[in-house]
Amino acid sequence: MASREKVNQAILWYESQRNKYRDLRAEVEVILREALNENEIIFHSIESRVKSVESFREKASREKYSKPVEEITDLCGVRVITLFEKEIHQISDIIKELFEIDYKRSEDKSDLLEADKMGYKSIHYIAELSADKIARTELESFAGLKFEIQIRSILQHAWAEIEHDRNYKFKGELPKHLQRRFYALAGMLEIADREFNTLSEEVEKYRQQNN
Repeated sequence: MASREKVNQAILWYESQRNKYRDLRAEVEVILREALNENEIIFHSIESRVKSVESFREKASREKYSKPVEEITDLCGVRVITLFEKEIHQISDIIKELFEIDYKRSEDKSDLLEADKMGYKSIHYIAELSADKIARTELESFAGLKFEIQIRSILQHAWAEIEHDRNYKFKGELPKHLQRRFYALAGMLEIADREFNTLSEEVEKYRQQNN
């Protein structure tokens, strides 16, 4: 855990850098939108945000961070919400080509779930602009700055919002019968996601056959 002095120094650093992360957020969103449109990838929405100073303060004070400035990598975040789960993998491939990915800090949340568990699924990449991109577009001020990119389907997003609201309003341990209902709902959304995938593929195949 970082000392109080280190936390205070980290907060002062972030206050001085926050505008730069705000500019980085806007740049990454533009790059992503252009790439998805060029590749004709249909998506529901792209959201982005920069962590507030208060949120940074809370995170920097946690036990797991001994060097907050180096270890907190989600100061700037962009989230892509797809219509179907299959598009997550298409967008993932594009992101890997667009940015330098820190794979050690990135994760696929579905890989963290046991086979018999249901819950939050999303891909989280920790990335930065490539040296080539910076050189070609004169974005030197963003060199070395990391940002987070999340990709999730609209149904995964619905589950994440429900889960976040539950955790925000209730910090304790829910009774098992209520937990089971939450996981049952997650399972239903996962099945619905797969069915939407299959249905969209069959509709596309039908369209091609009848053109």
